[in-house]
Amino acid sequence: MPSQVRAGVVLSILLTSTLARADRIVGFVVRGHSKVTQRTIERLSHVAIGDDVGPHDLPQIQTALLSSELFESVGVTLEPAAGGVLVVATAEDKHSWVAAPTLYVLPGNLAVGAGFAENDFRGEDEKILLYGQLGSRDTFFYGTFLEPQIGTTHLFARFDVLPSYRANDEYDNTNPRSAAIVRTSTETYLDAAVLGGYRFAWWLASDFRLRGAWLHYSDAHAPDGSALPPPEAGGWDISLESHTMLDARVHHFGVTSGPFALLYTNVALPRVSTYTYALASLGGGYAWQLLGEHQLALRASGTLGWHIPFRQESTLGGASDVRGYAFHQLRGDTVAVARAEYSVPLFRWRPLAFRALAFFDSGYIALRHGAGNTLRDYLPVERGAWWRNATGAGLRIYVRSVVLPLVGFDVGYGIESHTPELYFELGLTDF
Repeated sequence: MPSQVRAGVVLSILLTSTLARADRIVGFVVRGHSKVTQRTIERLSHVAIGDDVGPHDLPQIQTALLSSELFESVGVTLEPAAGGVLVVATAEDKHSWVAAPTLYVLPGNLAVGAGFAENDFRGEDEKILLYGQLGSRDTFFYGTFLEPQIGTTHLFARFDVLPSYRANDEYDNTNPRSAAIVRTSTETYLDAAVLGGYRFAWWLASDFRLRGAWLHYSDAHAPDGSALPPPEAGGWDISLESHTMLDARVHHFGVTSGPFALLYTNVALPRVSTYTYALASLGGGYAWQLLGEHQLALRASGTLGWHIPFRQESTLGGASDVRGYAFHQLRGDTVAVARAEYSVPLFRWRPLAFRALAFFDSGYIALRHGAGNTLRDYLPVERGAWWRNATGAGLRIYVRSVVLPLVGFDVGYGIESHTPELYFELGLTDF
């Protein structure tokens, strides 16, 4: 064998051996313009002290850190240390907080507000949101604090409050081309909750949320102003919720790929709650990153409830489920929703990134388990089953150095209603 060939074989063997070598992680180090703590870097990297890691693992660790959406850029290296190696992250943080006014132009609701959102408080990936809104239909304040890791454990916690004042419209949906309102009422809602959970793996977590709220309904009337009974008797709504979330999605500057699934339950607590109800929901989806920064996202969910209170009822209509219909236009206790969305990059201008999207939304909703619910006043036109579909397009604007997308604009066309609806959100569009 010629000497050059022998040298090449030896070099190849040495290179392969080096890439395959794995050493034990003994610590984490953060460098660069970043406030993120070593403990947070460890949790976000999806590896931990005691794991074996080698050079071939570095791209995966880098992807995990970027997926947190906290960093403008991040590089990962290994450095020798006593007993193993250090995982060194050289990071440039995104601007983690935003304080801004908001404007929402949605079917049936025009609202302005102001909010403060911090996505990486103290460098610990803690989340804070303080937001107040004045709207033609919905006025509220929302405050929440999320602690993603308690000490060195796998436990996490969240605390939130939501006082609100809302005008609720109930629709006659027997004619799919009609958006006639049959009853309007006002709702006062004072809510507070505490959540505790456990993270089994970076992609799997479960939690329980104890929620207590006081409700009062008033000024229920028909379109001509004549008085009607309220949609439900007021009282205390105290329940225990649970979430089990499987989320293996990877996020990279507005583009997402991977699967997620969520199992949700909510059961009223006897003796202390005015209402007696139960519901369960299962949903999930998958997103593919295609052709560079294109994204195809599919998702579906189903919910089944028994004697659900008016405030907790399943609904269809609005930006969150079936665009092309008014907010909460359809109500029921049995619902199935599916959505397909394809988004593409348009262009970048300085720190701004513009993306366009096309979508198709489909939803089925029915009232199946309302019999015997003496607290709820169902209107005759609310007893039935409906299937609604919509298609449309939209625009998103991201600021590369800010964690949150700041502008969303959708035009949805209801296939059954034969009418378009506009959805415009400026500020805090996805917290």
